[in-house]
Amino acid sequence: MMGNIVTSSIWSRVKSDLRPFSGRWEQSWRIALLCALMTLVAMTYQIPEAAISCYVIFFVMKSDAAESTVLALALVVLVSIVILALVGLVNLTIDSPPARLTALVVSSLFFLFLGAASRLGPLGGIIALVIAFVLTLLMYVPVGELATRALLYAWLMVAAPMALVVGFNLLVGRQPKHVLVNELIERLQLAAMALEGQAPTTALRQNLALGVEAQQKRLKWLKAFHLVPTTTYKWLDAAVLQSYRILLAVLALRNQQQTEHNVELAAACRAAAHDLAQGRRPQLWSFTQSYTTNSAAHEIKTALMALASEDKPPVIPEEKRPFFAADALTNPIYQQIAIKATGAAVLCYLIYSAIDWQGIHTAMITCYVAALGSTGETIHKLFLRIVGCLIGALFGAVVLLLFMPYMISVGALMIAVFAVCLLAAWVALGSERISYAGIQIAFAFLLITLQGFGPDIDLSVARDRVVGILLGNVVMYLVFTHIWPQSVMRSVQRRLQVIENKLQTLRQQSTQNKAAAVQCAAGIAQELAWVKYEFGLVLLEPNDLRPAATVIKQTRAQIKQLQQRFEQRGLLTGGSEKLALV
Repeated sequence: MMGNIVTSSIWSRVKSDLRPFSGRWEQSWRIALLCALMTLVAMTYQIPEAAISCYVIFFVMKSDAAESTVLALALVVLVSIVILALVGLVNLTIDSPPARLTALVVSSLFFLFLGAASRLGPLGGIIALVIAFVLTLLMYVPVGELATRALLYAWLMVAAPMALVVGFNLLVGRQPKHVLVNELIERLQLAAMALEGQAPTTALRQNLALGVEAQQKRLKWLKAFHLVPTTTYKWLDAAVLQSYRILLAVLALRNQQQTEHNVELAAACRAAAHDLAQGRRPQLWSFTQSYTTNSAAHEIKTALMALASEDKPPVIPEEKRPFFAADALTNPIYQQIAIKATGAAVLCYLIYSAIDWQGIHTAMITCYVAALGSTGETIHKLFLRIVGCLIGALFGAVVLLLFMPYMISVGALMIAVFAVCLLAAWVALGSERISYAGIQIAFAFLLITLQGFGPDIDLSVARDRVVGILLGNVVMYLVFTHIWPQSVMRSVQRRLQVIENKLQTLRQQSTQNKAAAVQCAAGIAQELAWVKYEFGLVLLEPNDLRPAATVIKQTRAQIKQLQQRFEQRGLLTGGSEKLALV
């Protein structure tokens, strides 16, 4: 009985994570089409390891064209610098396997540490992967000229897809202003539906959990590339916070079960959304009812009036984020992550080299793709990677057996790549609960189908690459669960303290800087969403690492209490239990 309940709960979450949302389809077909185009380029110009090139596309394609373009150019610059450095490194190590292995280990530790302890993030793992891939190839091309050619191909593996990303986004990319305005419209429409009782509270919480960070990043691109006039930029900057403020107030209004002003407020929200959809600022709404000061309804009214106002928006002190984490040199976790991921990659390399089975070299690639932190996260994403790998392998086998014998052109292969990558991208754009599975579906499928420089039906290659992926997953699991295992509860406790501090900051800002208070509230909502996700991974950890049942119960109660404090008193003035945003 309990098993049926758990299965039903998991399946309902999966269905929820697979539902469409604004921008999901637009982004999915763009990623899939880019992978198909990269397949054409790789087959035409015989660029090896096209699967890695397509994987990088999944990584750099963000929700708008500006961010995707900047990230693609940055990756090309970084990889170019790395390849230039590798030219000298190759000359020093080409005749010495121990020297190559030492160079691989040192570079891997360095870039994986940067990825864990700085804003470089996953880019660190990709750079480490490129270096490791080149150095392991030297075992099979022990001639200087061939090694140089291998370096050029390694550069092309990254530069070619990034060139496609830049050109594609300049032509048909999702423009940041369009994406931003659509998000504001969606937020106002959701507020109207909630006021009319047509949207559940969970929908409000999910939207609030997105925060305003992504939208403010889009604003930076608009300003940096001069995509909108200065006056429009300033208004959009204020509109992001005012629309978020409306959702906060709507949630408080529902918690207080106040309904007398809902019809008028819902109509005003819909009118504002309609004006934005028509490409103009919202018009000032004529409110006919009286609103009690310091009420949630008054909050919504004030924010709607601010949306239509041409007054100068308040200045928000910009929080400067350093490149390195504050504890980069003192927290041993970052070094441990780099050591464990490097150890797993080197172990896989030694295994397939010792048994002379180069076909399973995807084991080493998997280690760099899947470098993680806590044990709970490792187990969760291990499951997603294995499920995704099996699904991708199944699609790959079907294509090889049923369709590949009839593919007489690269165009047919492109269609197959587009179809499967479309599904994979749809999954990858979901929540953290399923996104890794989408990446792995594409990765496994591409590794199987893009074997050479044209249609190929060699099932032994497919077998080898799936075995390599599974081997990499197993090695990562063993390493990350038995060497310096880190319970996810450490991150949960840290985030709970951050939320507590932000609630205190919100109390202070509410009477000093209204816009800064809204931004602080957005940060709290994001932290609450992350802490719920991480806390859900606790039960996946081994018994010897999992906290006691009483600790789990207390933590669950603490999360619930912080959620209630944020929703009930994180908005209004008046009294010690209510905080101001007006």
